[in-house]
Amino acid sequence: MSTPNSERKSLVFDAIFGFVGFFAFLAFIQAVLNLFQPEPRIWPALLALVLVIATVTLWRIRRRWHRPE
Repeated sequence: MSTPNSERKSLVFDAIFGFVGFFAFLAFIQAVLNLFQPEPRIWPALLALVLVIATVTLWRIRRRWHRPE
C-alpha cells in the first residue's frame, strides 16, 4: 500500500512531467512553423530540443522509479 507521502510525490512528479511535456509540444509546433518563414531562426528549434530532451529524461526517470519488482 502506498503512503500518502509517496502518492503526493508521484502526483507532483506527474504534474511536472505534464508541464514540461505540454511546453515541449508547443515548442515543437513553433519550431515546425518556423521552418516555413522566409528567414527561419535557430532558437525555436533549440528550445524544442531542450524541452523534448527534458521530457524524455523525466519519462525515463518515472519509468525507472515505478518499475514493478
